[in-house]
Amino acid sequence: MKTSLEIEIEQEENLLFSDRKNLRIRENTVIQKKTELRKDTMTKQYSLFISRQDKSTQDCVYLNTSLLDAAIISYYQDIHRFKDYSGSAWANKHKQAAYTIKWVVRFCPIQIKENSHITDEIFNINLKFALVCGFAFLGTKVTDLIMKDKQSTNTENDKKERGFYDNLLYDLRYRQLSGKKLILAFEALELASK
Repeated sequence: MKTSLEIEIEQEENLLFSDRKNLRIRENTVIQKKTELRKDTMTKQYSLFISRQDKSTQDCVYLNTSLLDAAIISYYQDIHRFKDYSGSAWANKHKQAAYTIKWVVRFCPIQIKENSHITDEIFNINLKFALVCGFAFLGTKVTDLIMKDKQSTNTENDKKERGFYDNLLYDLRYRQLSGKKLILAFEALELASK
């Protein structure tokens, strides 16, 4: 036989379970609405991004909207978990940039058409697209700093050394970069730009 305290705890647990379930339903509805808005924005970003690529690259790739949806949904789920954990109502621009990059890289929504010749440009197209989408959150001071660094060369031994942008592409390709690591990098860049 259960004590009155055990019965009270069980009732509270059931109420909490019900509340969490209703909250998840509401959260998923909000995520779905946000996904539609973000998909429109990222599709436009893709159109602009791909228009700046050479014709041979344009002919070899296409945007897979199902994978784009999956990346955006995962982004919002990750952001919501982060906000739940930190107790924040909003994610700052560094978090938005970092998690955008993380999920676009993970899902690779730009697909390569069959029998295409794969160049370095095509090989890295999802990484570069992820950076375009993520950098859109950072503002011009930080992105100008990154792009200026990208353009600069180190003439030591007439060999170009990789700057932040190239190192970031390399790390996105070959390393496990968490959203938290990217957030720290963008916060550091923000400080450097001031």
